[in-house]
Amino acid sequence: MSETAPSAEPIAEARRLHGRAEQAGIVARLLGGVAVALSTDRPLPAVLQRPYKDLDYVVRRKESRRWRELLESNGYQPDAQFNALHSATRLLHFDTVNHRQLDTFVSTFAMCHTIDLDDRLPPGSLTLAPEDILLTKLQIFEVNDKDLIDSIALLLSHPVTSGREPGINSERLAKVVGSDWGWFTTVSDNLIKVAARLETVGLDEPDTQTVSSRLAQ
Repeated sequence: MSETAPSAEPIAEARRLHGRAEQAGIVARLLGGVAVALSTDRPLPAVLQRPYKDLDYVVRRKESRRWRELLESNGYQPDAQFNALHSATRLLHFDTVNHRQLDTFVSTFAMCHTIDLDDRLPPGSLTLAPEDILLTKLQIFEVNDKDLIDSIALLLSHPVTSGREPGINSERLAKVVGSDWGWFTTVSDNLIKVAARLETVGLDEPDTQTVSSRLAQ
């Protein structure tokens, strides 16, 4: 594989792109399933591991052009029509060799709900903060099983904290969810679904209790 060719393995590719972005002085942070796997310093239990197909990033608007150029010089093909129409908020690229899509959100994550992430890109990290990754999972109206699995993995990997302590920051969650009724109802409904999936996912008893306690928090 050449230095500019995407790696076939998504986690290795995420690390490669992080290194290239750091060298170029571009702040790009992962979200999605690969971010869940890379946000923890220990391997996930086998029942929470899953194949990762695509890569998802957030960049600041002021750096989106340079990020796009970096991707295209590192083996990614742009969706020219999509990017021409939506580049202010989103970019779409493809790794045609490994049949992988790379989605970039520009400053704001906007799907079922909207999260402003321009000032939420942690220095030195490969990923968004765990509470922001969790919000992207819990904001989906029709949440699917991979999002439930990823939510369980995040809650197992990170304590619920407040202030500057590392973990899933409860103050951030409260700020986002407490200011919008739609956010509140969607996240509340999905936490019930996460709890139900926890009962069947197959974690051992200590890990199940850990996630259950953090869900209650």
